[in-house]
Amino acid sequence: MKILKKTLIGLAIVFAVLLAAAFILPVVFKDDIKAAIDKEIEKNVNADVVFDVNNFSLSLFRNFPNVTVQIKQLGVFNRAPFEGTPLFVIERLEAEVNLKDVLFGDQLRLKGITMVEPQITIKVLADGRANYDITYPATEASPVTEAEPGSFSFGIDHWEIIDGEVIYDDASIPFYTSIAGLNHSGSGNFNEKAFDLKTKTTIESVSVQFDGVEYISKKQAEVNAVIGISEDYTLYTFKENLTRLNDFALSANGWFKMNPNDFGMDISFNSPENTFKSLLSLVPGVYTQDFGKIETKGDLAFSGFVKGTFSDTQMPAFNFNLKVDDAMFKYPDLPTAITNINMDLLVDNKSGVIENTLIDLKSLHLDFGTNPVDARMLIENLKDYRMDAHVKASLNLAELGKMFPMEGLSMAGLFSVNASAKGVYDSLKKIIPAVNAAMSLKDGYIKSSEFPLPLEKIQFASTIKNSSGKMAETFINVTDFGMIMDGEGFGGKLSLQNLDDYTWDLSAKGAIDLEKITKIFPLEGMTLAGKVKADIETKGKYSDVEASRYDKLPTSGSASLKDFKFTMKDLAYAVTIAQGEAVFDPKKIELKNTSGTIGKSDFAVSGAISNYIGYVFGNETIKGNVNFNSTLLDLNEFMTETEPTTTTTEESTLGVIPVPQNIDFILHSNIKTVKMMDFVISNATGDVIVKDGIANLNGVKFNLLGGAFTVAGTYNTKDINHPLYDFGLKIDNMSVQQAANSFSIVKTYAPIAGLVNGTFGTDFKISGELGQDMMPKMNTVNGSGLIKIAQAALTQSKLVSGITSITKLNDADNVTLKDVLMSATIKDGQLSVKPFDVKFGNYVTTVSGSTNLDGTINYGLKMNVPAGKLGAQFQGLVNQYTGSNNSTSEIPLNIGLGGSFTDPKVTLLAQEQKEQVKEAVTAAAQEKGKQAVQDLLAGEKPKDAINNLLNPKKDSTTKSAADSTKTDLKQDAQKALENKLQNLLKKKKN
Repeated sequence: MKILKKTLIGLAIVFAVLLAAAFILPVVFKDDIKAAIDKEIEKNVNADVVFDVNNFSLSLFRNFPNVTVQIKQLGVFNRAPFEGTPLFVIERLEAEVNLKDVLFGDQLRLKGITMVEPQITIKVLADGRANYDITYPATEASPVTEAEPGSFSFGIDHWEIIDGEVIYDDASIPFYTSIAGLNHSGSGNFNEKAFDLKTKTTIESVSVQFDGVEYISKKQAEVNAVIGISEDYTLYTFKENLTRLNDFALSANGWFKMNPNDFGMDISFNSPENTFKSLLSLVPGVYTQDFGKIETKGDLAFSGFVKGTFSDTQMPAFNFNLKVDDAMFKYPDLPTAITNINMDLLVDNKSGVIENTLIDLKSLHLDFGTNPVDARMLIENLKDYRMDAHVKASLNLAELGKMFPMEGLSMAGLFSVNASAKGVYDSLKKIIPAVNAAMSLKDGYIKSSEFPLPLEKIQFASTIKNSSGKMAETFINVTDFGMIMDGEGFGGKLSLQNLDDYTWDLSAKGAIDLEKITKIFPLEGMTLAGKVKADIETKGKYSDVEASRYDKLPTSGSASLKDFKFTMKDLAYAVTIAQGEAVFDPKKIELKNTSGTIGKSDFAVSGAISNYIGYVFGNETIKGNVNFNSTLLDLNEFMTETEPTTTTTEESTLGVIPVPQNIDFILHSNIKTVKMMDFVISNATGDVIVKDGIANLNGVKFNLLGGAFTVAGTYNTKDINHPLYDFGLKIDNMSVQQAANSFSIVKTYAPIAGLVNGTFGTDFKISGELGQDMMPKMNTVNGSGLIKIAQAALTQSKLVSGITSITKLNDADNVTLKDVLMSATIKDGQLSVKPFDVKFGNYVTTVSGSTNLDGTINYGLKMNVPAGKLGAQFQGLVNQYTGSNNSTSEIPLNIGLGGSFTDPKVTLLAQEQKEQVKEAVTAAAQEKGKQAVQDLLAGEKPKDAINNLLNPKKDSTTKSAADSTKTDLKQDAQKALENKLQNLLKKKKN
């Protein structure tokens, strides 16, 4: 008893410890396990793995004695070139880890996985790059070393997927499949060298596309399989298995082997169920909730195999057999059955070469009520498609509604077809099978619930005949085509022959409502409306089109369009035509009374368009002479958009307006208002000649920013990345400030104009390159011409204040320009201005110089200033050497302007100033000389006259004749004056 008691106590203690550990261990080791996961991800995965640590948990009780690791809301997102594509997103991921490994081992063995609501998106680009390749590539330069064991090992023996979604999109094949509602479970001991993998899978919806063709559309699927796995997971042997697609069941036997460079296989399959109803479940639209109520009978046999090697250069052999005998089916709520269904189909390829595939539809027969359909087709290979086929049917379309449920669709009419084709198809040799076909429809009627107006009285009769197999001897005729929609009839006929040189004879007459047509035949991303009336006849040969012999293409007729409207998803504006009329012959189309809108812009067009046939068929140049009138033309809507080059939040900007290269038009324009970027142009008239990607403006006149413009020149977009312009501009009566604020060239080279009040005119030639924002590239600008300023004024400028400061002129701070004509050139990034006169206050000043592209300036000013305005010393100096005390004597000042317009550097040019004063004194001396000569002629002694000339301030008796010969007094006076001037200039600067 004591031993039993001790044993029970010991077991109780162990149980208590285990119970406590069950609560404590998840808390103690949670961070360790999370750290191990993060470490492995960072080391091995080149993707963004997103999960919240608070969504990470551990449990001992769910799968004891294994630890269950749970992560909620986990996501794996790709990096370039699959940015933003979720590779793997899951609501909940559970993994079972061996408890012993957690406590005592150095590796974590994964035992089981459960995925709840996973979303898996696998994408392969055309070049083979795949978004599932998220492991880091090995470094080529690194030596090959034996890999160290990771912190995890793979000992999984069971797994489960609940409500999953899978998309596989492989553009390299191209192949696409989507799976929704995936529920899957499996088990197997991957620690064994050979074991059985047991799986069970259900899929609510599966779709499969290959090369753009959908072969399976939203089918249900179920797969139960036992697959033997051996030979290091490379050999898969099919044991017990059953695959069901809708109601169609399929089982497989054989094996599949993954070799290093290819795949080997020997798999046979068959349908264990032999009812026609299982095959019927694969027909689109048939497998619905009421499928079980469909009455069917008939036998089915389906079998086949795939055997051989699959690699980049080889296909396995394959075979499919399908037979249906004496089948029928009938919907429970419909009165008529489809009966006598018989089919025998063989697809066979014995060599694995895809071109050697045989397709043999030996027979197909079914009766749609009392309307039989019979067909057969043999295609011997997929190289020259040698064939022998025939189909014959006669259908009462109204009876189809009694056999098939066609919700929202009503049809009527008698349709018949009888066609046969025999021979080969070789596009290089221009050989086709011999064809003899006839099709017709009488009293046709189609009405859809999506559009209340039916197509009525549809009828046509057509034949296709070719008895030789030569494309040139093909004859296609469509006669008596006609239909009525909403009381408006449309009819026509067509004769087409010689497929080597298409020869046609077509006539069409009637009216069509485009909006009604597009509701019957929808256009994705596009809407059309409007009524078209046409009466057209055309005939000709395609060889005449290619040779531009349009005179041999008699085409005539008329067409009108009313209340037309066109919108498209990727087009920012709508196009409307209120009305339009066209009369045409082979040479031209004459437009009459055509008006409409493009976005915000309106237009009215008349004139003639020629070579339209060559434009349509041969991409030749279309020509026209058209009158274009508009009250508003908003060019901003037509500008191309230039995307930002960096990943910022910038919006796209307006770009270059392209000029089509295959258009040769003369547009006689009269436009009341034009909007382009921030400019509003009014009263635009003149001719625009569009040809070879160049718009030539000829005498175009318009008003802009208060000025009157006349423009002649070219806008060239032959190279859309480097558009060019070459214009002659005449501008009258435009605001100087408006020009500076609006035109980048003025803003760059003459920013001071923004401070000038007044108007100007110009006759200027300018050329260069435009940027993608339609603004001039300043380093490419070249130009020359005259600028006329009638009257303008400049005040409160740093430039003006700098000049008045250095000259000490307190009445020169108002700069005026009147009737100024300046000559300017722009070349190599520099604006050069020839001398012109302005007034600083009342002082006439001559200005010349240049402005550089970097904003630096280099100007010279010559200002005539009365000596008295320059100070007493300057006036005394002039009086001393001129013998006059007249303060109004003018002295020219030379001033240099450097720096920039915003930070000008003003200096007096000393050397030039010396020369200017020297010239002034010389002129005064010459004036005194003239006076001396006059005095001499009046009776004064020559010696006295000379003394008076050289010594205007002294008596002639105080100077001896010997002193007068020592030096040239005139030169002494000039040197003394120069020294004095230098001192004055230094004082001025100080």
